[in-house]
Amino acid sequence: MRPIVHITWEYSPYVVGALSQELGRVLPPLAREIPLLLVVKGDMDGVSVVDGIRTYKVGQSVRTSPHVLIYSHVLNLDLVRGASNAVYESGGASLFHSHDWLSSIAGVYLASSFKIPLIVSVYSTEITRAHAISSLLNMGIYDVERHCFHRAEALLVANEDMRRHLTEHYGVDAGKVSVLKGTTRDLLGFYHRWVK
Repeated sequence: MRPIVHITWEYSPYVVGALSQELGRVLPPLAREIPLLLVVKGDMDGVSVVDGIRTYKVGQSVRTSPHVLIYSHVLNLDLVRGASNAVYESGGASLFHSHDWLSSIAGVYLASSFKIPLIVSVYSTEITRAHAISSLLNMGIYDVERHCFHRAEALLVANEDMRRHLTEHYGVDAGKVSVLKGTTRDLLGFYHRWVK
């Protein structure tokens, strides 16, 4: 089995919210069962083993930006660079799995370029965070999310409420959304449906 490439903008020691903690809980046990690669934002480019996972850190080509949407696109170009290196150095990949909207843009680019399926884990959306689409910034993030959700082969969510939310507010086909508890066993079962 070729590795599954996880793409995220947040993983310990870089902690902004709960995403890095959730991935720190789920990915290390998963890496003991199947080959994983992790691509994550870092201070500089480098490859190391973190929590038993071969990790490709990508230095940011732009460290500050006047706008979060500009920052997100630049960050995703860096994540694409790191993930491309990971795929070439490992001889391929079975799946791309991006986490959160901020790294899903990279997943869409990579899936299209390498012709490898993209899975997106959805933890929250702009509507659930902001409670409304009331500004141009909200609309911009919503549009990025919607694009990535529709381009992914499958979406993973933690509960039925989020599944319903994605179908009602983003027009995602409910059959494309899987509700998983986030356990190693759940993820292994899900991955084995995609990887032969």
